[in-house]
Amino acid sequence: MFAAALLESVAVIGTVIPGSPIVFAAGVLIGLQALDPWGVAGAAVVGAILGDGFSYWLGRRYHDTLRTWWPLKAHPGLFARGQAYFAKQGSKSVFLGRFLGPVRAIVPVVAGMSDMPVLRFTVVNVLSAIAWSAVHLLPGALFGASMQLAGAVSSRLLIVLVGVVAFVWLCAVLLRLTHRSAWPVVSRQRDRIVAWARARSGMFPRVALSLLDPARPESFGLLIAAVTLLGGAWMFLGILEDVVSGDPLVQVDQVVFLALQKLRTGWVDEVMIATTELGGAMVAIAVMASVSVVLAWKRCWHTLAYWLTAVGFAQALIWILKMALERARPIAMYDGTESFSFPSGHVASSIVLYGFLAFLLAREKGPRIKWAITLLSAGLIGLIAFSRLYLGAHWLSDVLASLSLGAAWVALLSLAYTQHVGTERLPARALLIAVWGALMLAGTAVVVTHHATDAARYAIRSSASPVLLADWRMDGWQRLAARRTEVDGDHEEPLQVQWAGSANRIVPVLEAEGWRRPPPWALRPSLLWLLPSAAVGQLPVLAKFHRGEMPTMTFEKGFFVESTVNFPSLQHNSVFQID
Repeated sequence: MFAAALLESVAVIGTVIPGSPIVFAAGVLIGLQALDPWGVAGAAVVGAILGDGFSYWLGRRYHDTLRTWWPLKAHPGLFARGQAYFAKQGSKSVFLGRFLGPVRAIVPVVAGMSDMPVLRFTVVNVLSAIAWSAVHLLPGALFGASMQLAGAVSSRLLIVLVGVVAFVWLCAVLLRLTHRSAWPVVSRQRDRIVAWARARSGMFPRVALSLLDPARPESFGLLIAAVTLLGGAWMFLGILEDVVSGDPLVQVDQVVFLALQKLRTGWVDEVMIATTELGGAMVAIAVMASVSVVLAWKRCWHTLAYWLTAVGFAQALIWILKMALERARPIAMYDGTESFSFPSGHVASSIVLYGFLAFLLAREKGPRIKWAITLLSAGLIGLIAFSRLYLGAHWLSDVLASLSLGAAWVALLSLAYTQHVGTERLPARALLIAVWGALMLAGTAVVVTHHATDAARYAIRSSASPVLLADWRMDGWQRLAARRTEVDGDHEEPLQVQWAGSANRIVPVLEAEGWRRPPPWALRPSLLWLLPSAAVGQLPVLAKFHRGEMPTMTFEKGFFVESTVNFPSLQHNSVFQID
């Protein structure tokens, strides 16, 4: 513990020392009463203090000479990041840097090189070491204590825990090493392509320069748009193929629909209905009209043309796809063309409307404003998309196809707009006020005037009619599922018995024949799976899903089978699951 906390804070080598996972694992052992808590905590705190203190002394004693030492000279980028972080945060960087992997082991060195006062550094160093130890030890101790209360813990469980910690640490190290080793190669290849494109003329060199030239500030955004265009188009065509051919994604549609319908509650229904109304036609028309008025008022004619094209073409394409496929909704709730499900008009219109608007507003803005606009628009689009699934208005494939189609269309418009209308200045503040006002006014009006009608339309209802006993006795049993079906549509073992009866009647009959309920899936019975000596009857039963639905009741019955060829007796469990 002392060595891990110490070495994790030493310059450069601390970036690859798994100090944090070791401290967490020690916390688990504290919770299992295998280690003394005060001794472990003291070792962690002292080691962390001495590690940062040694790095600080190196920086204060040798200053820039350290840059010529191995292994420090092999990682010049670490110094640049550490200095930038120290210059931005000051003394706070010593405290906060201990929790940040990339600069954890270099900030104390930079603090020493910057001649930070010894007393100030010592105070911050001690406080950060105590906080770092507590943040890692306490969660581990709570986890270990919960296992201690749950029951006996086998050595295999400890092996699993150590394996998980080692795997997470190894993945983090590999990702960091991959980035460090791959980025120079990628940069060199990019520079070669850019040099090749600069020496030539034609369409392909121009495209390469617009996407990859680091001297052009818009190249990174164009590259993201190009990747989004290709990825969105590929995803939409793949989903369209699955819907047409009835591939496994259609089976997943049914599972997601049934699962969400079982999770519905009254107050969430109210929120989701109001959310889906914000993605409706009336609100979309209000937003589109308000933006169009502002653009026309400011004489941004090119942007206005792109704006109207974006929304108009999206609506036309949605209507064509609905009429061509004529896919039924999960629950009939609309008439005419709106009765068709694929793709979702709400979702496609929302991502085109608010996605392209976010692109226009975020242009030529700083990174923070761009992220804020992106998160707000993505959050609104995501809520509208989820509301369509939650209310049972669309299948999952409808929503995913609409998102991918809308993203591809917005990406294509962004590429064309940047290339042809990039110099037109937009009234960002006026657009924000217009959009916000349209959302508030139109959204409030729709919620007030249409909420009762929409509540009746989206009310919970069953998608399947019940089977009556008389019909079941005649031929209704033949229409029920003959095999258990997995989520991906694969048919598994046969459902050999059908039994008509209430739970009050079925339970005593099974119990009289020796069937019993298995232990529930709780922490203690689950941990018994790791004990080699656990009896079969002590273990919970793995539930088998049928079209995504869990069994209503599960019973088991144990028995012994005597072998006739000198094998020992084998204990078996038969499982009876009622759907």
